[in-house]
Amino acid sequence: MRKQIRVSERDGFNRRNFPCSTTLDFMPGEFTEDTPARMLDTEGEPRPVQVDALETWDDASVRTAEVSFPARLRAGGEEILAFEYGDGTPPPPPPPNPIKVRDRKDPIEVQQGPVIYQVRKWRFNFVENVIFDGRAFHGPGAPGPALLRKDGRILFPSGEVRIDVETRGPRTARLRVDGTYGGGYEFVAYLTFFSGVSWFRAEHEVVSGDVSQIATVVVENTFNLPDGPLVTAFGARQRSDGEGTSWAVVTDNTATVDVAAAGAWSRKGSVRYEVEANGRFRTLFPSLEKPGILYMHYLTTPPMDHHHTPAAAMATELECRVM
Repeated sequence: MRKQIRVSERDGFNRRNFPCSTTLDFMPGEFTEDTPARMLDTEGEPRPVQVDALETWDDASVRTAEVSFPARLRAGGEEILAFEYGDGTPPPPPPPNPIKVRDRKDPIEVQQGPVIYQVRKWRFNFVENVIFDGRAFHGPGAPGPALLRKDGRILFPSGEVRIDVETRGPRTARLRVDGTYGGGYEFVAYLTFFSGVSWFRAEHEVVSGDVSQIATVVVENTFNLPDGPLVTAFGARQRSDGEGTSWAVVTDNTATVDVAAAGAWSRKGSVRYEVEANGRFRTLFPSLEKPGILYMHYLTTPPMDHHHTPAAAMATELECRVM
């Protein structure tokens, strides 16, 4: 059996193994977690694919599944892929640098080939460190995502957060984080990691407490870029779906960190970036109207041109529809 998926690129970027996902619906008994499945491109070549059940029927068969795969498109292009499943379907090829999650101790580690992301439960701050080819990109001691109240109080995540591994790879890994602040505030964060790329996506939402009293959400890191002086560049654009995006590039001309945000402006203000000479970096979200979405990309090389960075593409989504 087959289901066809149309993937479209609307934002003017070439995509090579760009993370893409969609949901598929099945009838009772049509698909189970043990059903063989693969993804084929327009020429019939198989691609890596990961299938994660989101909802099941009463008979435990899959009702809705998330399907994750790499997209390969030229700027403005389209491709039609076939999701093939059922008895006798050959297995899909493994992804390059498959995702591995090690969650038996703190910090949790998510590995993508040469890149290791460390996520701690105590003093949670999205990622505690990123180690790429043995190089640590984050310095110690940065606080977690902070709430700056209108009365001047600053609230940090308190105690230990709860981390649930929702998907474990090999194509995509997603961690759900539940935590609290003082003053009755609670938050949920999702961290998503992808095979084949050295960046991750973080989503943060305050789910309880008087959000009308919050002026800004501040995400702070200290980047380990010692071969300075640092060079920085900033940019912004509107996606094809109307969503505003912005980004910052920080490099010491040896290594580089790109940071990008979706939902970068609204009637309440715009996302701002602050960088200091010692590598301390802050992203400031001015609105809690919807979750804050942040992308962080790590390179062991200087950018070819720090004014034209993949950070801009990172914060754009491919259009993915079931036909």
